[in-house]
Formats: sequence, C-alpha cells, structure tokens
Amino acid sequence: MITFSENHESSLISFEEGQALASLRDPRGEALKWVYSLGAFPSNHVVIVGLGSGFHISALADLDPTVQITVVDSRESLIPVFRSQFPELEGRVNILIAENVQDLMKSDLYADVVRDRAYVISFRECWGSQVNLYSEFFAHLTGRTTESVKFHFAEFGINMKALYFQSNNLLSIKDVLPVVEASVMPENKKQIFRALGELVK
Repeated sequence: MITFSENHESSLISFEEGQALASLRDPRGEALKWVYSLGAFPSNHVVIVGLGSGFHISALADLDPTVQITVVDSRESLIPVFRSQFPELEGRVNILIAENVQDLMKSDLYADVVRDRAYVISFRECWGSQVNLYSEFFAHLTGRTTESVKFHFAEFGINMKALYFQSNNLLSIKDVLPVVEASVMPENKKQIFRALGELVK
C-alpha cells in the first residue's frame, strides 16, 4: 500500500508498506547526488526504472532540459502526487505503468528503447518492496535476459534455445558468445559478437 507524508520541508514523501521511497531528511540532496553520479548521458532518451517520490526525476530534468525522460513503475497511485508536486515536468516526463514484465515487453516503450538506444538507469532507493520486479524490468530493458536477447538480436539467427540453458539471471556478452559461435549464421555477424566479447574482457 502506498501512503504519503510531509517532511520538515513540506515536501510529500511516498511510502510503500512503511518504507520511504526517498530520503526523509534530504530528498533533493539524495536526488542531486544520484544525478551527478551518472556522468554524461549517451542518449537523449533516458529511461528510469522507479518513480518513487520523484525528486530524482526532477533533478535529472533540471540537469539536462533537453533530455526525454520516461519512467517505468508499477504503482499507479504515485503518479497524481508526482504530477502535483512537480507540475513543471508535465510535458517532459512520460510514465509507463507495467504490472509485470509481459506488460513492459508488449509496450511501445520496449521497442523505443531498442530503436533509440535509450539510456536505461535505475534509482534503487525508490524501489521499496518492488525490488524483484524492478530488477526484472531493468534486466529486460538493458538486454540482459534471454527474452530480451531474443528481441534485440532476432535478425541475427542466433540459436535462442541454447540461451535458455543459461543459469544466470543477468546475461552478459560472455554468456551469449558461445551460443552465437554454435549458431548457423554468417561469419561477419559472428565477428560483431566476437568484437564485443573482446571489449568486455
């Protein structure tokens, strides 16, 4: 259950099952510290997993007024308070509510992330009791699950069945490379994956 409480600065802080989804003492300071830790954005579309109390979204929007921001969350009840607390972000921040991974993968956002090469980041401090679900969201959006590898690389002809034997929760290029080598596909496409494998040694 989501509840809200004012802090000493009269800012609304969201709670999930009694756990604050932002710093009670200094939500703006926490958000700024997080934003400055990100460095330069490699894309003008940033996808953030987790809405929480929204201070991190506001800080990100302030840092770069040109960046397109999309937030993925499962808790629709957070949206009205976010919109009322940060009305200046109305046209700048899109919010996708997904109750599960299937909702996420069926959304237009999922295809947009691949097409735009969106920068996917997370603000774990606002995940509350949704850690497992949001970890799955992050893994799928960053191409680190078998299903997302299948989506991202469908045109390469990779033998995806072999990937289902991988026991890792989060796949890396090192997990995918042996499957690529065993797949029947053109040599020039295999070279792409070999080069990526060399880069992450």
